[in-house]
Amino acid sequence: MSGSEPTAFLALWNGIASEDARAEYEHWHTFEHVPERTALPGFLNADRYRSVDAARSFYFTHYRLASLDALDSPFYRDVFTHPTDWSARMRPTLCDFYRLPCMLAGTHGASRAPRVATLRWRSIEKDLSARLNAWLDEQLRYGRLVHAEWGWAPPTEAYWKPNADSDVGGEGPEHTILLQHYDAPSLDTLCAALSDFLAPLATGLGTAHHFELQSTVQNPSVDPPLTERLAPHTAFFNHYNRG
Repeated sequence: MSGSEPTAFLALWNGIASEDARAEYEHWHTFEHVPERTALPGFLNADRYRSVDAARSFYFTHYRLASLDALDSPFYRDVFTHPTDWSARMRPTLCDFYRLPCMLAGTHGASRAPRVATLRWRSIEKDLSARLNAWLDEQLRYGRLVHAEWGWAPPTEAYWKPNADSDVGGEGPEHTILLQHYDAPSLDTLCAALSDFLAPLATGLGTAHHFELQSTVQNPSVDPPLTERLAPHTAFFNHYNRG
């Protein structure tokens, strides 16, 4: 990563309300929306994923951040409160929208893989970090895991953007993990093993969702950060506007 290492990340899940919007969503999200966010100060890079289920209409985006302050900056507020014309048009097509700003608690594995599973849970265990990081190291050592990143969401109102209610019950901070492997059956097995490992440590445990990598974008100027927004991607916007 250029210039800085992450201490936090933003995990974001969403669907699209209409299959008719899929082509435009893919172009907007790939060529304008995620690059615009990733170019902001404090954003380092982003990975875009699409669900591997039959409908393939559920998405996951992972933004690595220098710190959670990136989500409370005037630059980030500006792109949300003053969206481009294309972003304003696309917002109503989003559904099942959930965002989780997290402090990074562990990163495992030097390699990356195109298949990812996400899992969310709540926990009040004080030694969760040490136990989970040791467990992940063991999975990596025996080739059951290629890469993992996980973290927890601080109980704060500082990150001002509205969010859907969590569907993970229980007490304590919400956590999420990204598990990567190149082999789908191995990832299924890993998710099941992780759920079993977390069951006695979690007060609430969600369901794993599986995705495949679509694209990756790097902040073009991490050090020093950009001071202006990227220009809107008018070519695709106008193409879909002509419809």
